[in-house]
Amino acid sequence: MLLASNGKTDYALIVAADAHDAERYAASELARFLEEMTGARYPVVTDGTPEADSEIAVGSTNRLRLGDLPDQLQPRAWEGFAIVRDAAKLRIVGNIPRATLYGVYDFLHEELGCRFLTAEVNHVPRRPTLNVDVTSRRYDPPMAYREIWNGCAHQPQHTHSPLERTWFDDAWAARNHLNLMGSSDEMEAMLGKVKWVGPSFVHTFNYLVPLEEFFEEHPEYYAQIDGVRVREHHGQIAQLCLTNPDVLDRCVERARQWIDEEAPNPQSRLLVSVTVNDTEVFCKCARCVAINQEEGVDEGGTKMRFVNAIAQELAKHYPNVAVETMIYKTEVPKQTKPVDNVIIRNVSGIDWRRSLDDLTCPATQRTLARFEELRQAAGEHGFYNWSKHVQFDDFLRPMPNLRHTARNFRIMRANGVVGPFAQNQQSRGAELQDLRFYVIARAMWRPEVDSTATMQEFCRLYYGEAADAVLRYLDFLHEEYGDKAPESELIDDRFVTHGDALLAEAEAAVDAPDMKLRVATLRLPIWNLMLKRSFDEVGRVYSFPLEWRFSFDAAVCGLEDGWAGTTDFAGWDTMRIDRHWTLQGEGRRGVAWYGTSFDMPDTDGAPLGICFSAVDGKCDVFVDGRKVGEQKLKADMSWALSFFVGLDDGLSPGRHTIVVRVDKSYENSGIWRPITIVDMSVPLPPALRIAGERFLDVARRVHFANITECYGDPARQVDGMLLPSIEFFLRHGKKK
Repeated sequence: MLLASNGKTDYALIVAADAHDAERYAASELARFLEEMTGARYPVVTDGTPEADSEIAVGSTNRLRLGDLPDQLQPRAWEGFAIVRDAAKLRIVGNIPRATLYGVYDFLHEELGCRFLTAEVNHVPRRPTLNVDVTSRRYDPPMAYREIWNGCAHQPQHTHSPLERTWFDDAWAARNHLNLMGSSDEMEAMLGKVKWVGPSFVHTFNYLVPLEEFFEEHPEYYAQIDGVRVREHHGQIAQLCLTNPDVLDRCVERARQWIDEEAPNPQSRLLVSVTVNDTEVFCKCARCVAINQEEGVDEGGTKMRFVNAIAQELAKHYPNVAVETMIYKTEVPKQTKPVDNVIIRNVSGIDWRRSLDDLTCPATQRTLARFEELRQAAGEHGFYNWSKHVQFDDFLRPMPNLRHTARNFRIMRANGVVGPFAQNQQSRGAELQDLRFYVIARAMWRPEVDSTATMQEFCRLYYGEAADAVLRYLDFLHEEYGDKAPESELIDDRFVTHGDALLAEAEAAVDAPDMKLRVATLRLPIWNLMLKRSFDEVGRVYSFPLEWRFSFDAAVCGLEDGWAGTTDFAGWDTMRIDRHWTLQGEGRRGVAWYGTSFDMPDTDGAPLGICFSAVDGKCDVFVDGRKVGEQKLKADMSWALSFFVGLDDGLSPGRHTIVVRVDKSYENSGIWRPITIVDMSVPLPPALRIAGERFLDVARRVHFANITECYGDPARQVDGMLLPSIEFFLRHGKKK
């Protein structure tokens, strides 16, 4: 088909006079990219115009409707579409309007060679004469639900510089065929999506029957522990009592409220999440225990029966709504199967460095066995799968796990997965983030692709002249470190020196500022490794022992009672500072105090820094009874980050006491990585200073937002903790 000749075209794009907004949008996108490709303008007109020899009909029109397709071109799957060739005419039609849009993007990708790399960068080949080979075909997406989740839906979508935008905008998501979008209400209203109703898509028990609303009058709604109904147990909120019929009624009522609050959209697939809270405080009343025993599990039998009951009740009024529940902290019951409108979602520990058909790996064998168990439970409906693709205590940690992406999605689909949810980094600028998300999106849509080829294609299109060196870095990362345990953190000298040399070569290969910034962003993980392992090394004069004295402040009276000035720790317990106190036998959460005395060497009055490698909780630091510093970011932002407390006047040689007050009322709590004192008069090696200065510059230019899993205001994590720590580190060797 000759779609353009020397920058001119005879083609028009046809939409129905009453076309759906998504079909009009599909036509406008096709017109945009055809014009960008050829230089020709492709008018969009309605099907009220006379039929011409050269036209492309988009969506259901009087030229072709879905029911007119022959059987071999009829889409079989939700969001399926057909591309039909009729001499010099082309028809793109989906079984819902969003599917027509996907058909347009698939045509642009497969037949015309367009690539939608990031939110800002598309590859559209320039072809003033566009002669394309088109054969009628249909496509049925093998995955019914496709989501890459980065937790950044509320970051600003529009800022001044292209690289300042969050990568994850709805246009990019749609162009890469993801079907959970929605940071833009306008796009959601037009396209629909797979959508969870209500305030959350996960851990919803306390949204369905909130403790704050019901516990005082109805403690029987909640978990019974040791014969007592509880709000919480050891700092963790209680689950629901799933055998209480009133709890079922409350949940159905709340679920119906959530559904009714949604604006109807026939393109959307609505889901109600009925999923346990993120705790292990399950009900141990006699009825709950008995049902779980009947089902052959410790936990999970009561939940499946409960979820089925909700789903069956909702089906009476909402035939197009499904109930989704995660197999999380619970097991798959041996007897009860999910009813037709229940979707179960697995949370998997897939090691993406390996192929799932690598049966030499015990972890992959366990994963496949789990999939088989779920496939048997879910039957022909299949199940969703939640997988994590990065380490959540460090979004800059190098992860050699991209090569098997598509292969693993193929294996997952063959084992019953119909909805992959890929949890990933929450920030632009994170390790290989642009490449990683593109590779995952392509593999979700067409699992038959080769992810190594996808990586090569992306790099050549996105990094230009730097691509060869970038690809050598990726080969080095995967081939030399692909089998290393994540705990190694890839911080051996060879990785840092050789990896950074390859990326420095890549950066030197390009001149354009935007290209240089793209490559420099790839260097953030290595600079971070260099800095992180040097914080407590450069100028170190004292390493604190791992065993400190510890006292839990149940009455929260320590400040008033002068614990900050304690020098005699008689009566205090012993606690290690390389592990959370909650993992050392102290089950309570809240306020606790650590303290120890130490002998300070003579540093000749040099300015000092106390380097805390990680404290999970807000903290106050006291030396010899005087408060010298604090860390007050919420624990979910600060739990895995290093920070410094400065002692500009130093410490005299001899005996001193340090006391640290830590406050965290939920989950794991406490100091869990070592503490050292460093001499800030010691100068930095030049390579470290350059790494620190460049990290600050590049991270700010790309709006690097957060480095660990956190929610709320993620930018505060980097601006309020990570970057200040690097700035403090760069004070090494400078005068007071």
